[in-house]
Amino acid sequence: MNILAINWRCIKNPERGGAEIHFHEIFKRIVNRGHKVTLVAHQFSQAPQKETIDGIDIIRIGNKFLFDHQFKLFYKRVLSFENYDLVVDDISKIPLFTPSYIKKPIVGIIHHIHGNSLYKEIAAPLAFYIIRQEKKIPKYYYNTPIFSVSESTKKELIELGQPERKIDILYNAIDQELFRNTPVIKEKTPLLVYVGRIKKYKNLKNIIDAVEILKEKIPNLKFVIAGSGSYLNDLQNYVKLKKLQSWIEFRGYITEIEKAELLGAAWLFITTPIKEGWGITVIEANAMGTPVIGSDVPGLRDSIKNNITGILTPPNNPAKLSQEIYSLITDKQKLNRFSEAAITWSKQFNWEYSADHFLKKINDWYGL
Repeated sequence: MNILAINWRCIKNPERGGAEIHFHEIFKRIVNRGHKVTLVAHQFSQAPQKETIDGIDIIRIGNKFLFDHQFKLFYKRVLSFENYDLVVDDISKIPLFTPSYIKKPIVGIIHHIHGNSLYKEIAAPLAFYIIRQEKKIPKYYYNTPIFSVSESTKKELIELGQPERKIDILYNAIDQELFRNTPVIKEKTPLLVYVGRIKKYKNLKNIIDAVEILKEKIPNLKFVIAGSGSYLNDLQNYVKLKKLQSWIEFRGYITEIEKAELLGAAWLFITTPIKEGWGITVIEANAMGTPVIGSDVPGLRDSIKNNITGILTPPNNPAKLSQEIYSLITDKQKLNRFSEAAITWSKQFNWEYSADHFLKKINDWYGL
């Protein structure tokens, strides 16, 4: 197949997240199976207009603010003359509504419906605009097959009005080889870890407040935050304000190997967003024998097996979060049981399986 894919960001974009990892890991494997993949994404500082990464041909156009309009024009003027067999619309930001102007087989991929969570992250007028656009998804994609990444997202799509018969699940996965080959060496003293983008909606202040409660009971507790993002400075200032520098460390950007080692050293992985599509780092932590405590929100309800591989806690409740952390840290038998279950759970999430599933469903839907 000759596949055209569209995502607002590519894997090299400094603002990339789970949606970009999901796309890149699956489609570099689809390239390895003999298919041609061209991705169109928005331009960012110092990035070349054209580049090939892991066999995926990347074309960068426009900017992150107007990419939906810019892509539509680019498609009509340039790409509509190409012989594509399939168009993959990765609906990870503002919907592109490609079925309204592309008359080829199309499949969507969607990670989560942002909904009102956007009001916590961006200016109200922009949040209102994106939410309004999301509500139009069933109008434009009603007859278009869509992959969601979790049962929670599938449910959100159905509630929005998308027919269930047109939805299938394309799971996130992990680099099984990386985590299998990284030794698990747990810290001798309690270590909590968060790895990922540092955005306001990730709600990391909730964890910081929990650490403030816990430091009296567990004075040798450490919380490491690894990653970067637009909310980093605010969080660093918040930690200083709380005088928690002795307990909380900002590690910044880390490599994949460093991430695996850090997750292997952690006693618990903590993530408390107000909304999540799935949570790849949850499964990565599990692969390193690290249980996860996370918010009881869509997405994490799917990636965390409550009271088996981790614990789901009410959002925005640092007191309850601190209780759950304390109960696991001080119960080694329970912690070890969760750790063993987490490793078993993580083994079923393999990018090779996801790539194979994508191709099988495209054949079912379109005979390609």
